[in-house]
Amino acid sequence: MTKKKIVLTGGPCGGKTTALSILKEMFGNKIELVQEAATLIYSGGFPRKDGSAAHVEAAQHIIFYAVHQLEHLADVTSDAQLIVCDRGSLDGAVYWPKGPEDFFKAMGTTLEAELARYDAVLHLSPPPQKDFYASTNVRTETLEQAFEVDRKILKIWEKHPNRIVVPGKEHYFEKAEIIKDFVENLLH
Repeated sequence: MTKKKIVLTGGPCGGKTTALSILKEMFGNKIELVQEAATLIYSGGFPRKDGSAAHVEAAQHIIFYAVHQLEHLADVTSDAQLIVCDRGSLDGAVYWPKGPEDFFKAMGTTLEAELARYDAVLHLSPPPQKDFYASTNVRTETLEQAFEVDRKILKIWEKHPNRIVVPGKEHYFEKAEIIKDFVENLLH
């Protein structure tokens, strides 16, 4: 049986990882978390230093198929009511060197098919405070670049019929309340 599935997406430092931790703590076994495929791929040794089109395309192919497989595995092996994905299959389209249409062609899919994979989309935008963003020490892009990625991700997911956009907030607990309420409503 296919379970409900939502994707947490958004620009860098939007709070997706924190949201996953909060959701798991709040909802326990009612939800199954799917880790971000890109993090798994890059932390597993895939080289990140080359930004050539060929390198980016190779990485995005691997990430796309890993996303599909990780989500399928969660669906068939978990007893949870809801699968919560750290990023979704569409996120890679914003990094694709030749644009989204070429991404869909290369992956053998369509925008509509990928949108249909998810019952809901929860978009978390980066915080507006430059000092906070810089203090995370894990970012490879500037705050301006993070907002540019966020705009592209907003655009690629804009046609999903059940999407909520949580703007950057000064205090994360404001985001956490919105996220908790959204997931609670999906579970009921």
